[in-house]
Amino acid sequence: MLQNISWVATDNLARNQFQVFSQIGAEMRLTSDEQRRVLLLSEQEWHDWSDFVQDGPLPAQPQLPVMLRRLGCASHRLAVLADRRGAPA
Repeated sequence: MLQNISWVATDNLARNQFQVFSQIGAEMRLTSDEQRRVLLLSEQEWHDWSDFVQDGPLPAQPQLPVMLRRLGCASHRLAVLADRRGAPA
């Protein structure tokens, strides 16, 4: 039972991180294709991860730790760019 709770928590964490990245990307007016390229995903991988966010199965590639690192780095870079764009010149 504890293992199932851990899986659910891990899935929720990954979904939340993907949603944060997507929100920042939308605020930056990035298309879904640009967001996909920022994360270094193929079209199939993007499709699989987009399905996962909508309660689909966890994709095999890229592996979860790799994807979480990509999401964290990309979200940080986009947030810094958004802050710079919003700062007075």
